[in-house]
Amino acid sequence: MPKGYVQGLKNRKEPWEERDIVDVWFTNRVENAASYATRSEAEAECLFLERWRVKIPTATGHKHTCTDFTVEERATGQFVLFCEAPFVVRGEALVN
Repeated sequence: MPKGYVQGLKNRKEPWEERDIVDVWFTNRVENAASYATRSEAEAECLFLERWRVKIPTATGHKHTCTDFTVEERATGQFVLFCEAPFVVRGEALVN
């Protein structure tokens, strides 16, 4: 399965009934991933994402729950998050 690097995430504020939803954007390029200054900060974010049970649509129209978010050191002092899932890859973009 393709690796999806977390490019960004945001809690929804409105409407009120969606305030507990977190939107996550993925990329297949490690250089476009959001980075964290320490491994412990990145690992804490992985736990956050696991708790929110991030779901993506698959090519067959089903929902897949992303699990096993992992930390990877991109460069010194740059830690990124990824998970492996059935992302639909188009060029350099992950469609989710």
